[in-house]
Amino acid sequence: MIGIFKHNNPLALLLLALLALLPGMTGNLMASTAVPAGATAIFNTLSGHLSFLDGSGGILGKIFYSALLLAEALILNKIISDHKLMERAGFIPAMSFLLLNTILPFHPGSIFLVLNAIFLLLLKLLIVMYKQSNANNQLLLTGFVVGCMVSMNINYLILYIWISISVMIMRPASTREWLLASVGFILPFYFLASGLYLLDKLNPSMIFPGFSIGLRLPTLNPMEWTKTSLFLILPWIGLFSFNSQIGKMMIQARKAYLIMLILLLAILVSGLFSIKDISTTLMLMLVPSALLFAPLFLSFKRNFIPNLILLVLIILALLR
Repeated sequence: MIGIFKHNNPLALLLLALLALLPGMTGNLMASTAVPAGATAIFNTLSGHLSFLDGSGGILGKIFYSALLLAEALILNKIISDHKLMERAGFIPAMSFLLLNTILPFHPGSIFLVLNAIFLLLLKLLIVMYKQSNANNQLLLTGFVVGCMVSMNINYLILYIWISISVMIMRPASTREWLLASVGFILPFYFLASGLYLLDKLNPSMIFPGFSIGLRLPTLNPMEWTKTSLFLILPWIGLFSFNSQIGKMMIQARKAYLIMLILLLAILVSGLFSIKDISTTLMLMLVPSALLFAPLFLSFKRNFIPNLILLVLIILALLR
């Protein structure tokens, strides 16, 4: 079966659609009603507007959710193909994205589809700006997008550190370019504060809610802990299996893997501030994890082991 995904076989699109629908078919497509720590009023408002896409919204909501998930998987696949982050990848990256999604213990809500789409946009912007002599617009936009994410949840503040490091990696070390990205990062908060001031509703707690650290472990059953552990381990296995090939790639591709690895670590660190919200942390890790996990399927000369991995993960996704 893995051979179908390794080539641009039209049948692969049908199988990808089935993978996107799998959580809904097994009853696992159920959004968490818990509000993650650090969430702002913007996060809560946007979650409310997108609630119709959650699994609890009926069959139509599940179809829309799965369609958007499939679209994000194909966008990730196109980014990897366009910039040659993998040789002859076919639909393997999209398959990896959807496969990791199926083993999530449960889905935290449709707003995380928006956040994953933002990560895809950031990945594209960072890769594209590598070869540009003048990337001022991209730097401002990159900082602005990260600022929008932080305005949704104060726990994502570590993403500012990630984007600062990523800009320095993808661009020649320049204080001016870092300042441009920083100005872009500040703009969402400036616009938000200005709007609230004009409406006479300016309240710092609406922009920066109370910050707290929660070290209480989440209440998960053994199967959910198994899926969580596997989700956290698989990207590292994929990265180590592809390590020698990454060293042979073009500089642009190697840097793309590096910034995604740093993003994965940044999200893990942000998750440590509120371990009980580990489900939301896992959903944020979907894009970098899929990129790092996908090479595992291309690391074997024969298809037996990749097929076995694919089958085991699908079976695990069906278990509850």
